[in-house]
Amino acid sequence: MTPEQRRTILVTRRLREAAGYLELGLVDQALQCLEIEDLGPWEGPVAMFKGQILASQGRYRDAAAAFERAAQVFPPPHDRVAWYTLSQCLRQAGDTIRAIQVLGRARGAYPRQYFFPTGGEA
Repeated sequence: MTPEQRRTILVTRRLREAAGYLELGLVDQALQCLEIEDLGPWEGPVAMFKGQILASQGRYRDAAAAFERAAQVFPPPHDRVAWYTLSQCLRQAGDTIRAIQVLGRARGAYPRQYFFPTGGEA
């Protein structure tokens, strides 16, 4: 078995375990399951799942960090959902200006090389 296959098995087991904890309402245990080192190609999906869990708990700043990581990892155009959910979390957290900028990225208004997620600073 290759290291990549082992990683895939580990990550899918952890994702199923986290989903099970969520069904039982055990959010902290679900988040602990997602603390995995060396995610490789699974980094984006795990970050999205983590962001969804955090946003459902009203932890919008933490969720925004997870969605931002997912948006950075996913290639265009697959990154648009992550940018959109990041925008929604930023809006809920009160960072309206950045939420609007990120929403522009989600809608494809800014190519990746011209997008400044820190609010316009180079």
